[in-house]
Amino acid sequence: MPSKHTAPRTYFPRTIAEALDIHASQQGAVFWAGGTHLAQSSHNRRYIDLPRVVVSLGRVEELARASRSEEGLELGSMMSLDRLDSIGRNALPLGLPEALAHLGSRPLRCRATIGGHIAMRDRMGDLTGLLQLLDTQIETRYLKLRRGRRKPAISSRKLSLSQLNGPEGLQDGELIVRLSIPHGDWTHGFALKIPVTGNGRRQLNFYALARVDKNVLNQWRMALSDGQSGILRDRDLEVAMAGKPLPLSKRDMDALEGSVEHLTRVWENRPCEREIAQRLTRGILTDIST
Repeated sequence: MPSKHTAPRTYFPRTIAEALDIHASQQGAVFWAGGTHLAQSSHNRRYIDLPRVVVSLGRVEELARASRSEEGLELGSMMSLDRLDSIGRNALPLGLPEALAHLGSRPLRCRATIGGHIAMRDRMGDLTGLLQLLDTQIETRYLKLRRGRRKPAISSRKLSLSQLNGPEGLQDGELIVRLSIPHGDWTHGFALKIPVTGNGRRQLNFYALARVDKNVLNQWRMALSDGQSGILRDRDLEVAMAGKPLPLSKRDMDALEGSVEHLTRVWENRPCEREIAQRLTRGILTDIST
């Protein structure tokens, strides 16, 4: 990393193609969205540790667009979290307005973008768990050399959020351009961010979606995260919960709590987070039963 007093070479492309070309031609270039994570992770908060070459995406208009269709909500990767929030509660998926409200101050949300939020590699964005539950798809663009051509052509691919954070995730030079959130028929959505007592750095993110029809839990999804070590989700539990009558019987509730206990076993040295997860699960299922 260069000295904090070294000014980076900065480019301001106006199209996706131009951004990809610049990134490919400049060694060590980094795509720049809102810059909030880079600012927060800098060693000296008075200065931002900038890379030598910055490809700023702020002027690429197609990355800041949003649209709604019969299939769902399409979000350009450069849409700020504040602008996303301004779309309105009735237009956003259940749980997303509450999740956005927990994300820092408004000045931070005005700078932070949805694409930058999910692209962080050293920590898990607070929205990631909920976006996974909502079956969000990511669309990317990258340059690929094709047979018979001298110059690389723009290619695209789609992947899930769970893939994005795995080995087949975002590659060097690959740019997130769009997020697609399909319509869902959820009747309940929850997004909670709980600070852990005694440690200002630790937190528990709890997300849940439910579809209840005539006192029957037709669908249930739940995700937990500490913001650092990944998303905890039990798809087998979600399948097992489908079709359960509400309120849950003692047997079903005990089985659910046992599953949550097993799910959070990776937090064996964090009894506080495990207890909070148990209480939230029981409380939310009790709430949707009334």
